[in-house]
Amino acid sequence: MRLKHLEVFNAVMLTGTVSAAARLLHVTQPAVTQALKLAELELGYALFTRERKRLVPTHQAQALYPEVQRLMSQLESVRRMAVALGGEQASQLRLLVVPSLAVKALPDALQRLRQKYPEMPVSIRSLHSHEIARAIALQEGDVGIVYGSAGHPAVHEELVATGRLVCVSRVGTPGADRRQTVAMDEVLRAPLIRIDERDPLGAMLADQWARLGLAPRAGITVQTHHIAMVLAERGFGPAIIDSFTAQASASANLHVRALLPEVPVEVRALLPQGQRSPRPVADFITALRAVVAGGAG
Repeated sequence: MRLKHLEVFNAVMLTGTVSAAARLLHVTQPAVTQALKLAELELGYALFTRERKRLVPTHQAQALYPEVQRLMSQLESVRRMAVALGGEQASQLRLLVVPSLAVKALPDALQRLRQKYPEMPVSIRSLHSHEIARAIALQEGDVGIVYGSAGHPAVHEELVATGRLVCVSRVGTPGADRRQTVAMDEVLRAPLIRIDERDPLGAMLADQWARLGLAPRAGITVQTHHIAMVLAERGFGPAIIDSFTAQASASANLHVRALLPEVPVEVRALLPQGQRSPRPVADFITALRAVVAGGAG
């Protein structure tokens, strides 16, 4: 199948009709119909049957579709990289950052950066760590700030700071005493606000629990550390988050205790592999290091 045929096949699978596929591809309906006929002629079998004005995929089409989806995803990545390479990356600083660090660390770092580059345009996108690694590999950003190591072959990593996991809970709730440390098994005695395991730190916690033979009680699961902290502050239960996020809270209702055994948390800067970064990127990383230093303990 030619690339044009694959695009038409994908569009019909997504929309279910020739007319909708034509609108999606910005072509005429006869062009879609012709491309499908040529694809089926080349393959030697039908891809769709018509039922009540809709195209229903055959079992061959259903088997083929997952591979076509992967190919279309790769094609979109190539297109995005091509656009990024010809875009305005030299005229602005493109920052990608995990949501929790966008609350306080990022604004504080930008304030420092503005002192040196008061007129420089800045573009900010908040994504999860794995999304940032992919975007940096595609050169859709100049620098990405994530938790932990991305392990992506097309990405260079620089350590920004090392913190630790902490337990946060509302002052006055059971278990929220004045101690500065708390054991992990003690935290898990109550329903916990936990981080989704698709998050690097959520996966790290799950691994720690497995190693220690512990299991959290059913509670609330969230995607970001900042949401976990806000819910803990409102009394929904304790949460285990990173010290950098805890540093962003100025609430007198939140008690923060170091978690035992200690679990280190790294914040890393991701850069496109083999690319020479603009000077503002290095200055931004320096500024970020300075503002998160207080949250490393």
